[in-house]
Amino acid sequence: MLYEISLKYNTLKMYENTLDQMKKNGSENTPSYTEILKEKSILEEELFELLNPKTLNEENTSENKFLNEVNKKAKYTARYNVLKTDNFFDNITKNDLVWYEMDTPDEDERKNEGEKEVKKPKFADIQDKISNSQWISCSNFIVEFPKDKIDIDEWRVSGFFYRAKPRTCCSQEKCTVNGGELIVTVNDFAEKREDGTYNILANIVNDLSIKSKAYVIGDIYARIINNNGEELYLMRFKNCRFISSDADGFNYETTSLRKVILQFEYDEMIILEPDEAAN
Repeated sequence: MLYEISLKYNTLKMYENTLDQMKKNGSENTPSYTEILKEKSILEEELFELLNPKTLNEENTSENKFLNEVNKKAKYTARYNVLKTDNFFDNITKNDLVWYEMDTPDEDERKNEGEKEVKKPKFADIQDKISNSQWISCSNFIVEFPKDKIDIDEWRVSGFFYRAKPRTCCSQEKCTVNGGELIVTVNDFAEKREDGTYNILANIVNDLSIKSKAYVIGDIYARIINNNGEELYLMRFKNCRFISSDADGFNYETTSLRKVILQFEYDEMIILEPDEAAN
């Protein structure tokens, strides 16, 4: 259940980031924006049901295993909280304590220690650097396909992985070739368009597989964003070619979202700052 809650929370976060980015791009009045809002509302209801405290009965027990574990952990933390001396230290007896004898340094040793100048960063300085740093979260990204070649919305993508290949074209130091492979994971879907036709991921993958090997689809973009939807940097995978696909099967033993993996090759990866990406 904890895995299910984590999955739903991360998916909800992805929806929110995508909606924020679409607002900034002026795409609020599009069918995709409306569809994401709908999916987000459904997911919020499902997450609320998992965490609904009303499932607790009068005896403070619950059929919700996750809530039971949280309640159990809270009681344990409260009992053994070192900040509450009446709960923690009062429960410790003399038999629980172990005493150690420490050697007292003589005057010469203390003098030598005082003469040493050991420069260490202050704790406040470290905390300040941490608080002012822009950390990159693994769930803060948006992948964009060329929609005329692959009709997959950004919010369908649940993950991506890239790896540069060793350069084999030549031995020149000025060679700029840094191609590699890009693997994108997509949540399986089937949706009805406004014109009555269906957009089915399985059909998209099948069409890509039928086309000639190394089918060129163009550039794929990955926008790395913060929790407010603001872009931190842009990854551009140039001249991507579809290579192969793989997918989860179907199994009654799980209710997890089915994943489809798309593998591409690219000629070059470019990292752009937000200002560069806008230009």
